[in-house]
Amino acid sequence: MQKNARGYVQDSCTSLNEAKACLQQALQTVEKDSNRERIEQSLQAVEHALEQCDATATTLSQV
Repeated sequence: MQKNARGYVQDSCTSLNEAKACLQQALQTVEKDSNRERIEQSLQAVEHALEQCDATATTLSQV
């Protein structure tokens, strides 16, 4: 069966959660400060995208 929009958005949220977890693990192992800053910036961007994705999923579940 083909997914609807909500299914694809939920898949995206799952992938973003996995990316967030990987970036958090990367922060535990990074040594150089410049690399830490880049990872932190990436983590913030993923967290923001995840907030948006969750909001979209919530909206789609109410329709």
